[in-house]
Amino acid sequence: MTELARLITSPKSLLVFETVARHGSFTRAAKDFNISQPSISRNIAQLEQDVGVPLFVRGAGGARLTDAGRVLYAATSEGLGRIGEAVETLRAQAGATESEVVLSLSNAFVTNWLGARLAAMSEQFPQAVLRFDLVAGTRKSVAGEVDLATLITEAGPDDIVLAPEVIVPVCSPEYLASHGGMLPGDPARIRAGHTFLHLSDHPRTIWDPFLGKNAMARGEAVWHGFSDYAAIIQAATDGTGIALGWLNVVAGSLRSGRLVPAWQGRWIETGRVIRLQSTRPGPMRPLAREIAR
Repeated sequence: MTELARLITSPKSLLVFETVARHGSFTRAAKDFNISQPSISRNIAQLEQDVGVPLFVRGAGGARLTDAGRVLYAATSEGLGRIGEAVETLRAQAGATESEVVLSLSNAFVTNWLGARLAAMSEQFPQAVLRFDLVAGTRKSVAGEVDLATLITEAGPDDIVLAPEVIVPVCSPEYLASHGGMLPGDPARIRAGHTFLHLSDHPRTIWDPFLGKNAMARGEAVWHGFSDYAAIIQAATDGTGIALGWLNVVAGSLRSGRLVPAWQGRWIETGRVIRLQSTRPGPMRPLAREIAR
């Protein structure tokens, strides 16, 4: 297709032409463009010179299209209409992108804590369109560009801290009652006859503060391994066994009584924190920062 720039001196003349043709008036077109009527006339005269034929018949009643003018008007109105639709679509997409907040969070955290607060979050941030990128197990790093992701790390001075890392063994009230109530504090007595629910991408030593050394190497208990922490919490809630509960995930279940501490006094605060970070280039977007706070 021949380049339009080689045929038309100024693309503006096409916009002026379409407006004059649509109104049938040089005067009304001048008002639309906020320029003088002679400027409109000069644009049309230049376009007619470029095309090589008259486009309008001027008269007291306004500007009437010639046959050639009607051909060009059909093309310009269709083309400019499609351009306008494309611009509106792109603006809408840009607005949606600006309001979309990508959250890369633990599946268990969303299911057991954030899910119950989504309605309140939506009410507080009605402009936000939330997209969740859920992680099943332990996150080692954040892949891709997301607005807010959780990582368990040592605390830094500029971190947005969601919560300290606190771990407490939990089980259902029914499981606890069927095993004689609150478990004793002696790890050697705790292991026998119990079922433990273990997140498979954690080292086995994570249980040592609660069960003593080499707990999983001994045969007094049943051990089930899971790759998804949400499944562990569900199994513990259903009464299957004892799980390690990260307080930021199980706090709601402990308050409601769906889960209870497996034994008194056996919880640890690791000194690390669950922090929120953005992996997008540059500063955190304002809407994401508002949600994070």
